[in-house]
Amino acid sequence: MSDGIFQSQSAIGSSLLEKDEPPAFSIMNADGKTPCILVCDHASNVVPRKLGNLGMTDDDLQQHYAVDIGVKKITEVMSEALDAPAIFGNYSRLVVDLNRDIQHPTAFVMTGEGKPVPGNIAMNEADKQLRIDELYNPFHDALSSMIDGYLEKGIVPAVIAIHSFTPVFYNQRRPWEVGVLWVQDDRIPAATIGYFEDKGYCVGDNEPYDARYLRGTTVNRHADARLLPNALVEVRNDLISTDKESIDWANRLVECYNPILSDENLYTLYDGPIVEHDPEAERTYFEKLVEKAKKGDGDE
Repeated sequence: MSDGIFQSQSAIGSSLLEKDEPPAFSIMNADGKTPCILVCDHASNVVPRKLGNLGMTDDDLQQHYAVDIGVKKITEVMSEALDAPAIFGNYSRLVVDLNRDIQHPTAFVMTGEGKPVPGNIAMNEADKQLRIDELYNPFHDALSSMIDGYLEKGIVPAVIAIHSFTPVFYNQRRPWEVGVLWVQDDRIPAATIGYFEDKGYCVGDNEPYDARYLRGTTVNRHADARLLPNALVEVRNDLISTDKESIDWANRLVECYNPILSDENLYTLYDGPIVEHDPEAERTYFEKLVEKAKKGDGDE
């Protein structure tokens, strides 16, 4: 099927994925000895064949709005070096964003940083449900089962998600080289921020996105909601545009996390204050973020 062509629900039929296409997710190092699950939900730019690139070009699928550049390699290296299991989403965030509550407006984006996504604009409820049933739910069910497996053994696992972000968002320059997103449990975030600040990096504390406003993200849904130690790490993607750069950053993260994850005291349930959720602030968060970025707030 050529670029720019997508099929209607009547053409897709009762299933989204064909038998020779990748499954919704992959798990690496499932029997890793370190009780920390690495999450890479934006690992891929693949679009199911029946969706025909959602009407986007091959170049579009190389952009940040389709995939988190560099993170798959980072997560693979970390999984091996830390001896920790990792789970990867195998399809583009344009198809369905695994890192959102399924009801959030950005779970099925209509535009990629301003560029229309025809296959999502034309999507009907049956189209949406196929993506949920075949891509979104299997990934989250698998991650939930991984966590359940630890808890059933009396082990409280940690969860660390790896993401990347653009150096420029609309008209806003982002100075941070690495960011750490968290809601209330600062055990892993504080140590991560401290490590990179000590190394001289420009570190974003809940930048370039603020996790306190975004509930239903993968880490929030599976870790914060279950009081597990966690963090979401964002690396600026111009720093990890090649495999070598990604490996270098993975090694930095391994150096950061080796002592943190070696501390047995980490693996306990969070028992501190809970940050209250504002559903309206969450609903409008990205809209306001884009408005601010278009004005160039924070430009250097």
